[in-house]
Amino acid sequence: MIRAVQLCPVHLLATELRWTSGSITTNRAKLSYQLGNPGRPSPEPTITIVITDDSGSVIGPAGADPVSNRYDEAWRAFRAIGRRGAGHELGAVLHFDAPTSGDVPPTPLTRSGLQRLRSGLHVPRDAAGTSCLGTSLQAAAEMADHYANYEAMLIVLSDFELFDDNVSQVLDDLANFPGDVHAVILGGTPVDGVLHDRIRVTPANYDDPPGTVARAVFGGLTARRPGSWVADQ
Repeated sequence: MIRAVQLCPVHLLATELRWTSGSITTNRAKLSYQLGNPGRPSPEPTITIVITDDSGSVIGPAGADPVSNRYDEAWRAFRAIGRRGAGHELGAVLHFDAPTSGDVPPTPLTRSGLQRLRSGLHVPRDAAGTSCLGTSLQAAAEMADHYANYEAMLIVLSDFELFDDNVSQVLDDLANFPGDVHAVILGGTPVDGVLHDRIRVTPANYDDPPGTVARAVFGGLTARRPGSWVADQ
């Protein structure tokens, strides 16, 4: 579960990998998959916070997501909600290296808010590539506390190969987040007996079909929207 911290800036590595793998938007074929029905705006205010892992064990050549499809798929989920979103439904994006230039504060899930949210769905240029969840988790908890009258959902996109000083405490803090928690396990790292039972887990393995991450994020975004449903694979 533990790897050494990758301290070098990772945006250069991510850019090189996107070019060599043909994964940049202009070179990648459009992938077709269904998300489901976003339903109607939630009757109560909501905030959905996505935390993403940009460590070497995720974006490295042998990493859990070397071509950054997690960002493309998360964007597709946000976009599907934003087309039918409302001002009292908020989204936010944080990165393991928070604060970074790619962090997006709580923003309405509306057409006008989509582009701001999209600006955070990439590897930040100032990302250090740490494998530590604690700092961004604390920032997410502070957001949820600030919006205490909102129903909070936290979605963490990571391989959970963490290198925090006290991993057990961080995982306890994750379980105690003031809202629902959904862990999307990039690369299929075994987490049985590691994550608390209250945390919903979606494995995103190397050989899973396109849309696995998108549907997980979509499910979190629509959890309190009447009439919503998530498509099967």
